[in-house]
Order: sequence, then structure tokens, then C-alpha cells
Amino acid sequence: MFSCILFDLDGTISDPKQGICGCVQYALRSFGIEEPELDRLEPFIGPPLAESFMKYYNFTAEQAQEAVEKYRERFSVTGKYENVLYPGMGALLHDLKASGATLAIASSKPTVYVEDILVHFGIREYFDIVVGSELDGRRVHKEEVVAEVLSQLAARGESDPDKMVMIGDRSFDVEGAKAIGAHCIAVSYGYAQPGELENAGAEIIVRDVEGLRSVLLGGTQAGNSAQAGSGTQAGSSAQAGNSTATGSNTLSERYRGSAAKTKTKSGQFWSAVGTSALAMFAYYVISLLISSAILTAISVVYAIGLQELEGSSYNFWLNVASALSTFGAFIICYGIWHKKIRFHSTKEIDKLSIVPMVILAAAIAIGMNGVLTLTELYRFSPTFQRVSEMQFDTPVWLGIISYGILAPLGEEIVFRGVVYGQLRKVLKVPYAVVLSGLAFGLFHGNLVQAVYATVIGCLLALVYEWYGTIAAPMLFHSVANLFVYVMLELLPFGGVFLSVPSCVLFLVLSAGSLFLLWMLQGKAALRQKG
Repeated sequence: MFSCILFDLDGTISDPKQGICGCVQYALRSFGIEEPELDRLEPFIGPPLAESFMKYYNFTAEQAQEAVEKYRERFSVTGKYENVLYPGMGALLHDLKASGATLAIASSKPTVYVEDILVHFGIREYFDIVVGSELDGRRVHKEEVVAEVLSQLAARGESDPDKMVMIGDRSFDVEGAKAIGAHCIAVSYGYAQPGELENAGAEIIVRDVEGLRSVLLGGTQAGNSAQAGSGTQAGSSAQAGNSTATGSNTLSERYRGSAAKTKTKSGQFWSAVGTSALAMFAYYVISLLISSAILTAISVVYAIGLQELEGSSYNFWLNVASALSTFGAFIICYGIWHKKIRFHSTKEIDKLSIVPMVILAAAIAIGMNGVLTLTELYRFSPTFQRVSEMQFDTPVWLGIISYGILAPLGEEIVFRGVVYGQLRKVLKVPYAVVLSGLAFGLFHGNLVQAVYATVIGCLLALVYEWYGTIAAPMLFHSVANLFVYVMLELLPFGGVFLSVPSCVLFLVLSAGSLFLLWMLQGKAALRQKG
């Protein structure tokens, strides 16, 4: 595992063809040159723009600079957003950052544009260092950019080139890595010409983002095959460039799937389980400590035992303590594990799908409450009866804040952000969904809430998976809690929702909403891939 990973931007992290080539068309048009075929302008992706205008259109240095200015006229407003992340790249960056690696951008594009693009895609938070060229013409060559990244890494005490790797799609990226003595992984899904990466001496060439993930996080099966590993080319002189000449320190040697250098699947699984258990334990203990401290303080103020207060006052202070402890646990757990959680989605979201998601949250909450009430499961759980009495014997404003806002924030950070996120790395989606749902159910500590929370937890995990952002299950959880609180406790006719016909209606509505949500987000995912 490399401690420092340098990424090129265009053709490596994102596909900028529409934006770059469209802006080159715009610049050429100002010189009376019409170039209707975007494909013919692909060589402009990667190298310094001025050099490309001189090379491909025989511009003088002055003309090339004028063309660059015209290019930026459109690019600064429109072109920089005519861009798309390569499938799986957002998740890879998230996982690399979560693994503890230092990530940097080394791009020939002006830094100001690089920053805007990273923010636009919601991936800026993953990069510790962002270096590009300057608008005044300084630092346009990749060797200069990479040298500046190395300088900034050295200031952080991370200047060992053998622990660094440059990832890019052009020969310039390979040469930039060599200039500082770093390793280089080339990606063939970008805009390199046939044979360009091999001739430049790339140590390993990967065909897709999954191949890149395999090399950086999971190891690669490198041998004498020209297509070794998952989406990876390595090991033969025709594909590995200098990798066959530098001995045991080459990438091909380093990533041959050695058990000594990579965790086994079993080890990865138990590591994920351990992190999940730690997060749940921390959330519980922190909540308990804060709640106990608050209740102790209240007892001191009243100068009597808290149990001696009247029923409503007692429940009120319990709810206050619960709300504050939930908030405190949320803040602390967020501070510890926020780097492991997906806040900015890399998935295309169909805004219309939010409607069935909200309907599903409300319907399943009422439907499940109806099932649990009609089966009288509460009779077997005295603990649930005490908890329920305490939760609903509180002012409306406190109930909304505590159960409609704070509880969803804290529980989603832990159970979807950490628990499901960790399990998802080592298990297929169905297994990760079910296990995280069971963990959520068992955490509640009584039979009734365990059944309810397991079902809701599975749906929350699916919502997190489909939307790719923790904000989605937070919204779902909040709607479910508030709907139950308002419909069953605050409305005088709330009991009608617990009848058999009502229960069946809400469960059918839940199934229909779930299907519609799956369809809408499924189509959005297909659009993104296409």
C-alpha cells in the first residue's frame, strides 16, 4: 500500500472530453477554423494547451496564447462542468482516503479550475494536496507540477518517492513520476495514443477503475500474461515497461497477490466486523456516560433522587438527557469516523425518486407498528413498554428534536455510515444489508424494537446503497420517526392506523413505493453508466 497517491485529473479521474474539446472548438472558431469532429481534438486532453495549438494547428506562440485565452473564456464558465467521473472512481477515492493514504492531484490544468471541478463532483475532501498550473503560464509541464506536489509532501514529512505512485493516462504522467523517482500506474481508459503508455515505461497499465482498485487496495495477479489481474496489464516486457528491469521493488513484484502483503478475505471481514462493533460500542457508551452525567446533575439540582420526581417530570428529564446524549454521541462518532462515510454522492440521483422514498419511510413505519401491535408482541417485552411510555410522555417540541432529528443523525452515522459501509467492502449488497439491519435491531435491546429496527435498518441500508450519500437514510429515518410520532401519538384518531385493513394498506403501499424507488434509481444508474 502506497502512503502517497498522486492523481492526474483529466482522463484519469474524470472524462473531460465534452468540455475540453468543446472549448478547443470555440477557440479555433475565433481564428476562422471550424472543427466539427470532437474526436479529432482528443489529443488536446492532457498536454499543455499552448503546445497543442502549436503542434496540431501550426500556431505561433502568440497565436497559441490568444487561443488559450479564448479557450478559457468558455471553459471558466461552462466547459469545466462538461465533465463526468469515471464509474467507480468516487468510491475508490473514498476507500483510499479511509485506508489512511495521502491523496494529491497533479494536473496540468490551472489549479483554480481543478479546485472547482473537484468541488463540483463532491470529491475535494479526499485530497490533501491539489496542484495544477497557473493562469499566468507558470508550471504547465507535468514534471513541474509533480515536483511541486513533492515539495508540499516534504513539508508534511512524506517525501519518500518509493512510497509514492503517480496515476495518469498519458506519457506526461509517466515522465512526471520518473522525474521524482516515484512509481507510476497508467490507465488505458483515458486518452493515450496506442503504444504511448508502454513506450513511456509505465510500470503497470490498468484497463478500468476496478483494475486500479485491485492494484491499490487488493493486490494484482501479475505474471507473464499480457492481461493479468482484474483489468490489469503487468509483468511482460511488452506491457510493463521498466517494471521487469528494476528487481523486487517494481510494482509487478510488489503486487503479485502475496498473502504477506495483503489481507485475506477472512481478515478483511473480521476487520470490518471489528470496526463496526467498535463504532456501536462507542456510540452506546458515549450516550450512556453523557446521559448519566446529565441525570446526576439534575438530581443534584433537585437535591433528591430523580426517581422521586413526579412521572411526567421524571420522563421529561429522561428525554432531555436522551436528546443531549444522542447529540453528544453523534458529534464524537462523526469526528472519529467521518472519513469512512459517503457524504457526497457520486451517483446520479433521480429527484423524482425522493417522493416514493418519503412515502416508503412513512408507510413502512406505520405498517410495521400495526403488525407489532396486532400481534401483541409488546406483551413479551416489558422493557419496550417502559421505553415507549418514556418516549411519548414528553413535550411535542422535545419529541420532534430528539426522535425526529437527533436520533436519525446519530444512528445513521454509526449504523449506515460505519457498520454498513464497512460490511459493504467485504460482502455483497444483500448480505451487508441484512447483517447491518440485524445489528441495528439487536442494538435496541428489546424484542419489539429489535424486530421493527431490523426491517427499517435493512431499508435504510438499501437507501444508502442506492443514493450513495448518508443524507438519504438520514431523511428516510427522520420521516419514519416523525410520522409515527405524529400519527400515532398526537392525533386523536391515531389508533385507526393500527387496524388490520390499515396495516395491510400501508404494507402494500410500502411494497409499491419500494419497487418504484428501485426502478427510478435503477434507471438513473443506467444513465450514469451509459
